[in-house]
This record gives sequence, C-alpha cells and structure tokens, in this order.
Amino acid sequence: MSVPRLGGAEVLRLSNDELPSPAVGQVRVRVLAAGVSYGDILLRAGVIPGGPKRPFTPGYDLVGVVDEVGPGTRAPEPGSRVVALVRSGGYAEYALVAANRLVPLPDGVDPVEASALALNYFIAQQMLHRVAEVRRGGTVLVHGASGGVGTAFLELAGLAGVTVYGTCSAARAEQVRALGGRPIDRDKEDFRRVVRALPGGAVDAVYDPIGGRHFLRSYQAVRRGGVMVGFGQNAALDGNRRDLLTGAQGFLGGIVLPKLVPDGKRTLFYNAWSLEKSHPSAYQQDLATVLELLQKGLVNPRVGRTMPLDEAADAHRAMETAAVTGKIVLVPAGA
Repeated sequence: MSVPRLGGAEVLRLSNDELPSPAVGQVRVRVLAAGVSYGDILLRAGVIPGGPKRPFTPGYDLVGVVDEVGPGTRAPEPGSRVVALVRSGGYAEYALVAANRLVPLPDGVDPVEASALALNYFIAQQMLHRVAEVRRGGTVLVHGASGGVGTAFLELAGLAGVTVYGTCSAARAEQVRALGGRPIDRDKEDFRRVVRALPGGAVDAVYDPIGGRHFLRSYQAVRRGGVMVGFGQNAALDGNRRDLLTGAQGFLGGIVLPKLVPDGKRTLFYNAWSLEKSHPSAYQQDLATVLELLQKGLVNPRVGRTMPLDEAADAHRAMETAAVTGKIVLVPAGA
C-alpha cells in the first residue's frame, strides 16, 4: 500500500512490487498485522514536515514472521515472530526491516493485540518514564485520554501509581473513568481551571498531541519543576499549517518561547528517534517491556477493528471521523 501523492484517504493505492531481498543488516518480514495511527494520516495529508519521500508505504509498526535474513546479519532465525517500530513500511505483505529494530514477540501473544499495543504503549511508556520521569504518587494531565495513546497512558500510569486527569468527550468519560482516569469534559470544562482547583494547583506533566496554540495552554497547567510534552500536531488537519509551526500561537510559541522564561518549567517535543540517539538501548528495552506487560495480562490494548490491508483507505476514513473506538489493525491477505 503506497502514498504516491499527498491528499485524502483516496490517494492510498495498492502496489504490486517484486519481493525484495534483504541486504546486509536487513531482514525480510512477512507481515501479520500493522497498526493504523493518526500519524499515518498526518503524513499522508502532508500537513506536517519531515515525512518520507513519495511514494512511500505508511505504517509505523508491524508484527510478523522473519522470512529471510540478509547476508552476514545477526538476527532472529526465519520463522521467528517479531515486532518492529519503523519510520514507514508497515502497510505491506512483506517489509524490509533493519535487524536491530526487531524485538521478539513473546509466546502466546496474539499478533493483532501486539500491533494494537506496540506504538501507542511504547511512546506512552517512554514519555511517562524516560521523558518526564514521573514518580509514584505524581499527577499528570493527558489530552485525548480516550484515544489510543491516551488509554495507554491510563493503564501504564495506573501500574506506576500515577494519577491521570484526562480530557475527552462527555461520551467517552466513563471509558476514561473505567481505566482509573479522572475525566475532564473537553467541550464544557477548561482543563486549566480544573487543574488550578487541585492541591498544588498544577500537575507534574502534561501530554499534548493537539499542537498549535494548545501547547501554550497546556504549559500553563504545569507546576514548577514539571514539563509539558508535545507529541503531535493533530490540529494541523483543522488549522493553518504555518500558524501551527511558527508564531506565538504555534509550535514556536508553545514549545520554544517558554524555554526563554526562567519559571522552573520545561517544554519539549517528544520524538522517539531523537530519544534513541541519547539513549541507544531505550528502543529495545521499552518495546520489550510493554510486550511483556501484554503477555502477563497487565495491560489490555483495545482493538477497535481489524481490516484487510486493501481497505487501508477505509481505515483512514474511520479514524478521521472517530467511527471506531480502539486501535484499527490492518491484516494482509493470508496472514
């Protein structure tokens, strides 16, 4: 499945290419499941910078079986079940993956459930424990708490003894409450007022996937010594791209300018690839950690719908309209 040009879901196209052979350092993986994320939609629409060169195959995560190992490459044996987070390439029947990105799929774990977990729980794990380093007894605010990353935060924070306040629609409040979170109605309540009414009047960390001017509002809810973590630009689909990235109301105003104010608070934009540079072992460790939690039944990623790979465009439409609750997972024919 490829994106030959930028645009709506209709630009997604099935492509039939020759089966690629892995080079040194690579492994060919027969894909069993691939998750659909909002980041796929943003890249397809071209509303944020840094996307792969077109045509490209979307998909940040994949679960599959090692099919062939490149010459002289140390990797799991053919037939081994593996999980990988990649920059692109998940929406495929076969994918070439760098051997050092493969993490074993634990015994007994369903590939679809692993795909529903891999990306969302990995980034939530990193932002909670490596980026903000929130301790037991801490309090955080998560925007979009009923979404894929939001529910991952709720479960992982619960295991860590961290209290989560989460913005969501009124219709999803009970879902957030059932996972141990404390819902804030995103349409009727100002989350800053809710936070100011808490003991201490602020939280240890805020996690914001919305972007634009929302970053600055989130920053205002953080205590001294705390951090506002941006991890998306979802508002880019609704607003002016330039305003989202520059100026007082955009990325510059919400992430960069607060760094110039000596108020004891931090801002940063989470990027898993950048984190790997400063913590080379983080990728393997953190992905293995969340997969082990899944194997032990300590987390329960929500699979909203499984869909054939050739229905990827419909999967994007369903995600854009919030027609599905839980992760959408694509399954190639014959998987």
